Amino acid sequence: MSLTERQQKIIDVFLESPDQTRSVGDFTDFGLDRTTIFRDIKKLVQAGLLQAEGKVYRLDKDSDAYLRWDLSRAPHHREPVRYNPKLLGDYKPNSTFLLTDAQLLELEKAGKVEGIAQAREKGKLYERVLASLLIDLTHASSNLENVNISWLDTKTLIEFGERPEGLTEQQMQIVLNHKKAITFLKDHGPALSLAKRDLLDIHALLIEGLLGDASAIGALRSVVVRFDDSKYLPPDNPHQLNEIFEAFCEKANVIANPYEQAFFAMVFIPYIQPFQDGNKRTSRIAMNIPLVKNALAPFSFSDIRGRDYTFGLLAFYERNQHRFLANAFTTAYKKSAARYGDLVSHINDGGLLGTIST
Repeated sequence: MSLTERQQKIIDVFLESPDQTRSVGDFTDFGLDRTTIFRDIKKLVQAGLLQAEGKVYRLDKDSDAYLRWDLSRAPHHREPVRYNPKLLGDYKPNSTFLLTDAQLLELEKAGKVEGIAQAREKGKLYERVLASLLIDLTHASSNLENVNISWLDTKTLIEFGERPEGLTEQQMQIVLNHKKAITFLKDHGPALSLAKRDLLDIHALLIEGLLGDASAIGALRSVVVRFDDSKYLPPDNPHQLNEIFEAFCEKANVIANPYEQAFFAMVFIPYIQPFQDGNKRTSRIAMNIPLVKNALAPFSFSDIRGRDYTFGLLAFYERNQHRFLANAFTTAYKKSAARYGDLVSHINDGGLLGTIST
C-alpha cells in the first residue's frame, strides 16, 4: 500500500510505541477533524497495517501487509536482527518441512510433467534439458547479480563464444563463472550432494577472479559481512560459522524429498552467509543438485521476479518468515518445469535440438 503523507504520520505515531493502542483522539493535534482521521485509520485497518480492538487500534505486526510495508522501507528505519540459531537447530529433516503439503504436491506434479518423465527414461533427452538450464540459469542468475545481459547474448556467448558488448570485465567474469559452475552441475550432477566439499567447489567456480583475497575462494569466510539493503547480521565468529555450516550440510543431505531439499538450500545458504561473497549465487546452483540428481525439472530462476526473490530472502533474514519465498518458488517452478517439459516433447515429436526462450 502506498501511504499518503497523513497516513504515514499516523503510522509513525504508532511506531513510537509499537505495542501501545491508540484512539482517534490521539491524533487531533494533526489539526484535522475526527472524521478525517477516522477515515484514514479505517483505510489502514483495511490495508492490514492496523487492527481494531473496540474503539482503539494497534499495529498489526503479524499481518503480511505490515511485514511487506515494513521491509519495503529503507533499512535504517528498522532495528538490527542477528542470526537466529533456532531456525536451523530446530529443523528436523523429514519431520520438519519448510514447504507445505500442498506446495510439495504442486512441485511434484510440475517436476514430473510428461516431457521430463520421458527425458528421465531416455537419458540423452535429460541432457538436453540440462543444456537449456545452462543458458537459462546463467542468464537469470547473472541478471539477479545486476549483470544486464540478454538471454540471446547469454546463449551466443555460451554456445559460440561471442562476447556481448556493454559489459565490464567483472560482469563478464560473473557470467562466465556461472557457465563454469552450471557446467560442473550438468556434468557431475548425479554424483554431487549438498556436502561441504561440493558446495566449496561450486563457490570456487562462481567466484574465481572476483575476490582480491584468493584464499576466500572456495572457502568459508573469516571476515564479518554486512548488507547494504538489510539490517540482518549473519554469524561473525569463524568457529561458530564452521559449526553452523557443518550442521546445515548434515541436515541438508538427509532430507528425502528433493523439493524440500532444494528449498532448504535456497533459503539457508544465503541466511548462513558461509562465504565472503557469492552466497546467493552458490545457493541458486546448489539447490538444483537434488533436482538434477533425481532427474526432475531443474529450476532456472527465469520465472521468479527479482522483487519477490529479494523480498522473500529479506523476510527470512529479518523476520524468520520463509513462506514468501516458498510461495514465489512454487509459482515460478511450475512455469519453468512446464517449459522444460514442452522442450522434451518438442524434441520427441521430431523437433530440432534447441533451447527454450525465457
